[in-house]
Amino acid sequence: MSETLHSGIEFFSVELWREVFDYFNSNDLWYSFRDLNKRINEIIDQTMLHLDFAKHENYDYYMKNILPSINGANIRSLKLQNFNEIKHFFSIYSLNSLIQLRLLSLTFMNSFNDNSFQFWNQLSSLKYLQSLKIMFRGYSGCGYCIEEKEYIIRSIFNKDFCPLLRSFSIEACSRRSWKSTIPSLIPTTKATHMEYMSIDSLAFIDLIKLLPALQNIKSFRSDHELTYDNKQQQNMTIPMPLLCKCIRLHIHLSEDMTFEHIEYLLKHTPNLQDLCLRSWHHLLSANKWESILSVQCPKLLKLELICTGPIGDDYFHQASDNFQQECAIIPFWTERNVTITDDEDHSAPDYRSNIIIRFNIEKK
Repeated sequence: MSETLHSGIEFFSVELWREVFDYFNSNDLWYSFRDLNKRINEIIDQTMLHLDFAKHENYDYYMKNILPSINGANIRSLKLQNFNEIKHFFSIYSLNSLIQLRLLSLTFMNSFNDNSFQFWNQLSSLKYLQSLKIMFRGYSGCGYCIEEKEYIIRSIFNKDFCPLLRSFSIEACSRRSWKSTIPSLIPTTKATHMEYMSIDSLAFIDLIKLLPALQNIKSFRSDHELTYDNKQQQNMTIPMPLLCKCIRLHIHLSEDMTFEHIEYLLKHTPNLQDLCLRSWHHLLSANKWESILSVQCPKLLKLELICTGPIGDDYFHQASDNFQQECAIIPFWTERNVTITDDEDHSAPDYRSNIIIRFNIEKK
């Protein structure tokens, strides 16, 4: 019986073995099949690997039992979330040796403290990379983290690193980067393949420079602040909308952003369906929002508008009351079943309050 079973396995095609191996993660694959026979070892050696070190014990087991026998060129996806493990892994494999990599996720990183950016320059070798996520821990060497973040952005958008990239997420976790522009960022001229982008903070002038490269974007997110430097003049004319494929936009505006900036952005997104905008109380105007949204975002289905102001400020409370009164009589808002809530944040040092405006239109 065992001889018959052994003979049957021996005649499995390479394609069939690879289909079987697709059901196993790297650790289980090696533990279950490695060294059964020479032929299976050869197939495993050519199998594309997806490495996800979400658990610390997986990394230790992998380094001890699997690493010595694999070819780095077979790694298709790699997720690391501990800086000691990141340093250790790349002391064995250089980043530019992972030439078949499709996904790279490096989170809870510290800076490499290298102003020559030797490690990040290896991104130029990842010609097939489609998803890149980088999250720095800002408390350690945060100045270098910001510089590394800026270098990565310039490399992707100005030097054509990772030309097949579709998803890009980067965060420096430092307030020092919120108000700064990216030095030497050149305005882009051609579209990339990028469909999803998330960045912790970005200057308005830098976003304008990136817009031509984001023509395939479907979702754009900036969680901290999109900032405006009134010392730098920006061209606010729009010959044509550039983000026609964008259906989801989540951004946090700085206090110096105005309705003019908002209208400029939304003119680029005529097919927007989901808008989350965190702003400040000077933007509490139901009439102005109606005029912008009804014209620039006719397909909008979901809105979350958060306007922040200080608790106890008379101007803020009057603006909030006016907004609610206007919403009660303006068809644009009543037709969308708008809800307005007040969320006080006593944990902030200046005791802020958030006015949250929402509507949600079901798709027909």
